[in-house]
Amino acid sequence: MFHILDFTKDNLIAFQVEGKVEKADYDKLKPLLEKTEKEYDTRKLYIEIKDIEGIEPSALWEDFKVYFKHIKNFDKIAIVGPGNIEKKLSNLSKPFVSGELRFFEISQAITARDWVMENGN
Repeated sequence: MFHILDFTKDNLIAFQVEGKVEKADYDKLKPLLEKTEKEYDTRKLYIEIKDIEGIEPSALWEDFKVYFKHIKNFDKIAIVGPGNIEKKLSNLSKPFVSGELRFFEISQAITARDWVMENGN
């Protein structure tokens, strides 16, 4: 499930991933991505990964579609997660991201939030 975080505003989209990920989660996220895409030249993304219990096959397919359609023009992407799998996935994504992507351990969530919210790179 995706939870939109309270510091989502302007060109920053911040959300938390927890529990089972379903296609409906992307239906919630897509309007935010599309809105910021229309209103801002560059955008910022903060993703905090908690305990993921599973991903529905339709959600996985939706993830790929959303990723390749909306990942362009992100100035900064902060991915916060509990371990090495998230870090490896973040590193695999770097060639497809135009801006700066950084992985932060869950204990560094405040640092990640500060970094993604600051102006410039």
